[in-house]
Amino acid sequence: MASAARQSVPTAPACPHPRLLTGDPALWDASAAFTALRERAPVQQVVLPGGLVAWLVTGVSEARAALADPRLAYDMRRLADPRRGFGGRRYPDDLFAAEGRHLLNSDGSDHRRLRSVLAPLLSKAAARRWRPYVAATCTELLDGMAAAGQGDLVTDYARPLAVRLTAAVLGIPAGPLPRLTELTLAVIGAGDPEAPAVCRRKEELFGLWARIIGAKAREPADDVLTRLVLARKEGHVTAEELLSVAWGLFSGGISPTTTLITSGAVEIMRKPGLRQVLGEEDTAGQLTEELLRLVSPFLVSTWRFALDDIPLGPTVIPHGSVVLIALKAANRDPAHFPHPDAVDHHRSGGHLSFGLGAHYCPGAPLARLQATGALTALFTRFPGLRLTVPETALRRKGVLVEHGYQCVPVRMRSTCAVGAGA
Repeated sequence: MASAARQSVPTAPACPHPRLLTGDPALWDASAAFTALRERAPVQQVVLPGGLVAWLVTGVSEARAALADPRLAYDMRRLADPRRGFGGRRYPDDLFAAEGRHLLNSDGSDHRRLRSVLAPLLSKAAARRWRPYVAATCTELLDGMAAAGQGDLVTDYARPLAVRLTAAVLGIPAGPLPRLTELTLAVIGAGDPEAPAVCRRKEELFGLWARIIGAKAREPADDVLTRLVLARKEGHVTAEELLSVAWGLFSGGISPTTTLITSGAVEIMRKPGLRQVLGEEDTAGQLTEELLRLVSPFLVSTWRFALDDIPLGPTVIPHGSVVLIALKAANRDPAHFPHPDAVDHHRSGGHLSFGLGAHYCPGAPLARLQATGALTALFTRFPGLRLTVPETALRRKGVLVEHGYQCVPVRMRSTCAVGAGA
């Protein structure tokens, strides 16, 4: 998109809409913020970081309707407004809407075409193949933490697990993986997508992906990248789509899964009785579903753009509007989830953490497998696991795309720990 002059962030009384984020982003309580907004109205306009005024959907009924409405497009190019979507500007967290051509910014036949290439490789049956790999990787990482007697659940456990598994599924070689991970996390967490340093990182990132894909074309294997390369040769995807889908799958595989595992572990440390639930395969899976609802690794859905005037709940979203569906808010709506802030692994399903309908997250089976395996292994190995700092000292990073913990320091021996209550 073409750049335009920067606008100042709207402020009251000039802008009557509430701000989504106030104060330090590292201390932002997204659950409390979304709950307050939902209680104010299930559909309303808010000011996002960077000054964009967008419609935010927070009620569960309205969220379900919005997720299923084809008039809320992922592809901003379908808008009649020649400025398209963001009015020619770039905003924080707009990466997946504005960059490339992939599953998160395509609709209709284009989206079905891309998804059909990946579907057999990311199915439940395909995910089950990776269970031994997850178990072995968890054991290796936990051995390292045991030797040290302490560790960080982000950098020593959840993230390396997510990175290794995602790389193995895609077929990314070990050599470029550390730099690929570093660049990916820097780009998706960037506050200003047009900052020179961010642009340089994106250029390096996509250049690295081009080299990885080129090597895969020369040496194919049984992995997702090879399947994408083959689909390119067969004319099912374009060169741009191949690269875009690859980096989208990698970034989507490492960041939300890291958040799910670490935030889920904090919840379990907060409520020690939950550790027993991990002892049985069925109940462990049920607990994963409840943690998915509660911690919602995707705070919001990908950006949507209204192709028409759309009645939703008590209001009408005007044609051309930018729309975000707050999955985290919908997952805690007491209209559908009684006592929404409690962890109840007996709760029936219905959470929206992976979306709904045609755009349901294709990596959901693999994310569930990782989270259940990682949390079970962690608390089976270290039943006395505790935070080494008060929970109030934990800090988060990013806002909408990335909103996981910066670090989660823990000790293996409960007698040496402070922080999380028993």
